[in-house]
Amino acid sequence: MADDEQLSKNQIDGDAEEDAENCSQWRLKKKQKLDEESDGTEDLDEDEDDDEEEVHVSEEDDGSDDSMEEFTISDEQFERLKPEYCPEGVEEVDEDVWIKYLKEIRESEGFDIYHYPGMCLMARYHPIDIEKYPSELEELIDFSNAALLDFNQKEGTKYKLEKVEKANRQLAGPGCNYYITFQAKDSVADAFKTFQAVVWWGIDRSGSESSAAVVKFCRLKAAAAT
Repeated sequence: MADDEQLSKNQIDGDAEEDAENCSQWRLKKKQKLDEESDGTEDLDEDEDDDEEEVHVSEEDDGSDDSMEEFTISDEQFERLKPEYCPEGVEEVDEDVWIKYLKEIRESEGFDIYHYPGMCLMARYHPIDIEKYPSELEELIDFSNAALLDFNQKEGTKYKLEKVEKANRQLAGPGCNYYITFQAKDSVADAFKTFQAVVWWGIDRSGSESSAAVVKFCRLKAAAAT
């Protein structure tokens, strides 16, 4: 089981690093494209160019040794970038929230999100409001039971689901990964434990809805460091 958990952790860490790398590459390509458009269409005199205010944009350090590149863009260019980082109706990018959001995803491996910037293109992990949407909770219960069944078969235990605590959704190809935290009780030891599971659900290769949830892993939640 230790090997399986380490493999799963490596996969999640890899996803987070890939997200950061893709985000950085996307920003640089976006800037290059905007610069090209500006060179081809801008018809301003030198005085107007000198008066134009500039905005510095830098990517948060994702924990790697490579420093993230910083570049300068104009107000006009920044306005074009904002929709990718701002949910509908929000006018300004909240840098503090984004830094905390990305850090929480990285440190919790996708399970704990307390600062959410809102629904937008670059926010790939979305907390699920299980109290507001009962139908979502029903699906999460099914996914949690599937994860527990997988865990019990591998470990020879008899845990039964008691409660779904929370869950986050991440778009993954033609489906979604669900990062679920739930409580279960061992019918033999009569003890409650907290579990974490990642379950995928989506469209299979035939083009129809997948007939069963795919359990990527299910594990006991590690005790908080003191």
